[in-house]
Amino acid sequence: MLTITCLFYVLVSAMAVVPMFFVWTVWHEAKTRGWDWTSDQSRNMYVDAAKTLITASGIAVALLASSTVASARATNDIVASSAKVAVVCLISCVCFSLVVILALMRGFERAQSRHIESGGRAGEGKLNSAELLFILIPGGAALSCFLVGFVFLGRITFHF
Repeated sequence: MLTITCLFYVLVSAMAVVPMFFVWTVWHEAKTRGWDWTSDQSRNMYVDAAKTLITASGIAVALLASSTVASARATNDIVASSAKVAVVCLISCVCFSLVVILALMRGFERAQSRHIESGGRAGEGKLNSAELLFILIPGGAALSCFLVGFVFLGRITFHF
């Protein structure tokens, strides 16, 4: 049983760290290749992804809150602690995703305005470092929280 628990926490650690590696690669490519431009299409695509995280997390929390897990929580400490961690992670995902949506919208507006002022066309612009970080950091946190929350939901099912 100890081996399974250790493997579980290795999986949880990977689910928490891998999205941050993704964030780092986006940052690295933005700084080394100049891939820090945004467009209407790009913004909409990432806003849709954040909305999907919000929807999936909200559904999972609602299902968990209304399920029979409540009766099992009283008798099984692993189920109880896993349910708590899952709910906290999934609610955190919703909060971080909302921040990402706001950062995407405002970052795009600012980048587009700078681009238009310099004689460019509307619908695109170059994000500065702060704007990119305000999008990437909460985005990585939202994805990490989502993945960790769902891994803990799977743990609940495993211990029934």
